[in-house]
Amino acid sequence: MDFFDRQHDAKKKTTLLVFYFCVAVLFISLLNHLILSFSIILSGIVVAADEEIGDELREPILEFGLFFLMDLRILMIVTFLTFTFICLAALIRAYQLRNGSTSLALAMGGRFVSHSTTDSKEKQLLNIVEEMAIASSVPVPNIFVLDNEMGINAMALGSSVSDSVVLVTTGFLRELNRQEAQGVIAHEFSHILNEDMKINMRMVVVIHGMLMLRSFGNFLIEGTPFSIIGFGFVVTGSLGSGLAGLIKSAVLREREYLADASAVQFTRNSLGLAGALKKIGAHKYGSRVRSYKTEEVSHMFFGSSLRAVKAKLSSTHPPLLERIKPLDPTFDGDFTKVKINEDSQFPLPKPPDISLVDAVSSGDLDAVRLHIDAGTDLNQRDDSGSTPVVIAALHGHKEITKVLLDENDHTSGFVGGTTSQEFNTISDTGSELGQGAIQAESASQLADTIGNPTIEHIDFASVLLRSLPEIVKEAAHDTHDACALVFALLLDKRENEVQQKQLAMVQDVFGEHMAKATGKLHDEVLKLDSRVKLPLVDLALGSLKQLAPDQFSSLKKLVNDLINVDQAIDLFEFSLSKLVIRHLQPHFNGGSKKVSQVYSLKRLGNECSVLISAIANVAGGDEQTKQEAFDAGRAHVISKVDVKFLSAEQCGLQQLDDALVELNRVTMKLKRLLIQAAAASISADGYLQIQEAEMLRVISDSLDCPMPPLAIALDTAA
Repeated sequence: MDFFDRQHDAKKKTTLLVFYFCVAVLFISLLNHLILSFSIILSGIVVAADEEIGDELREPILEFGLFFLMDLRILMIVTFLTFTFICLAALIRAYQLRNGSTSLALAMGGRFVSHSTTDSKEKQLLNIVEEMAIASSVPVPNIFVLDNEMGINAMALGSSVSDSVVLVTTGFLRELNRQEAQGVIAHEFSHILNEDMKINMRMVVVIHGMLMLRSFGNFLIEGTPFSIIGFGFVVTGSLGSGLAGLIKSAVLREREYLADASAVQFTRNSLGLAGALKKIGAHKYGSRVRSYKTEEVSHMFFGSSLRAVKAKLSSTHPPLLERIKPLDPTFDGDFTKVKINEDSQFPLPKPPDISLVDAVSSGDLDAVRLHIDAGTDLNQRDDSGSTPVVIAALHGHKEITKVLLDENDHTSGFVGGTTSQEFNTISDTGSELGQGAIQAESASQLADTIGNPTIEHIDFASVLLRSLPEIVKEAAHDTHDACALVFALLLDKRENEVQQKQLAMVQDVFGEHMAKATGKLHDEVLKLDSRVKLPLVDLALGSLKQLAPDQFSSLKKLVNDLINVDQAIDLFEFSLSKLVIRHLQPHFNGGSKKVSQVYSLKRLGNECSVLISAIANVAGGDEQTKQEAFDAGRAHVISKVDVKFLSAEQCGLQQLDDALVELNRVTMKLKRLLIQAAAASISADGYLQIQEAEMLRVISDSLDCPMPPLAIALDTAA
């Protein structure tokens, strides 16, 4: 099942969720009428027990109770009112969550983790999340910690990749080593990429509506004379809670298996995830979370957050052994053998084979081959978390990098893993093809990478983060300097009149200090590998979300002004502005706007023509190569829509931007065709330039289909 199939399955699950919700609410409404009727009859029996008034009121109350039970009009009224009450409670919850995942994380008691933290485990978590985000080509999520929650657990919150946050417990930080933490975070990133978060957030709304009926019953029991009626609501609400658990189990349980499998494919290390699950089984508190919001969001956690009895009633998570066995078939189920940390002390990581690290660092290929022949673990990590292949890339040893990747492919045993040929991506023939040329795979293979990052992409992210100058890294993590970093990336490379005008514009809007910071960072940005720049924007987006709304409005306008100052927009400027505005706008404007789904491309023929023609005009040098590029893309959509080749003036970047907004309304099946068409067109000559790869990434991102970095061989300068 690829990304598009998983997205389609997620939409089916959403439809199933709505259906189950309607059936459950209708059942609860009918049951509520039945309980209210019997409550009235019971009241009559209680009154009849009073000798003074029993004879006078017994028969009228009993008659009214029977009438209330049997009358169709009252049945419809009670059913309608109960249905309306539950739906209104759900809508109120949806309104409360309008500010996105951050509001829910804070409501649960989460503490925001900033990059200024001095805690070593929090720093490690920040690094893992950044690596995963860059490897997935999504904005880096903010991180929150549930302090004093000793159970080992984590969750991803949000309605989209732009609105995601990662929430972990204190137990997660205390008990898991880096390998295990990486496995759990990879599991959560699978939920982010596969739209599970969107289902989960809708489930929160549904469950809240059902639980409110029970809360209303408790209110009647405690604060009003209608205690018998209140008891009826409590019973009904409790049954509703049970139904909510069944709905969660029916809709979400298999998604946990899928997320486990995706995490293994992502990290190419099943033992890390298995180790985390084993520690949950061995830990005193397991994965339990005591937050008062736990019941609403229990389905969103990595492990079951409820007490054992409740967890069995709403089994949204498979049993631990069922999850561990596919990851570690040798595990016998005895959790007492699992070592967990005691007294908050972390075990020191097992040191890597120093001679292997030395051999890789020094470029000693013969020594590396000896380690391979001896069966040395080539995926071990040093104290900084880097594997030998990352160390080789950092030191620029291309041949060792290739040997290690080839050997990993032969020994990994993971079906569907990325091969070293796919890791490629800049070969020694790059000098003949032009600086920064990437050997392209087929359009289908390029599309298949979407939503399927691998360990090679994590290694790319690790190299990228370690290669950044400290001043640039610190800027990406600071709200003020993150703005300056975006402006620095947009400055003209030459110290000319255009650059001076751009700096003056920055000073006019954000002040002299921002202009100076922009100029200082520009000097550093010029030294960066070109493949680092867009991932650097992903890194800065989390900090930019801390802007005030009016500051974001100024940022948005200034980005457009800086791009247009020379009256010409290049591919990088288009890609950067598209990423920044697209991922920040929903955060500041209360989420993405609802749009109607389009099931056919026939109504969007012009938009399809703009998309493929724009790419062909960029990819081709002369008219013949442009036509060939267009024909390569057209072949993928010709069965769905007739497209025509447009001149560069008819399909500029602004027209492309408008077309992508419309094309984002189509179904996932059609998005697959569009991305395959774009990939075929842009790689018609068999190679991608770095900016072409970035353009393909932005097109995919604009269609809500995050594509991992295509240029992942950072050991070669672009």
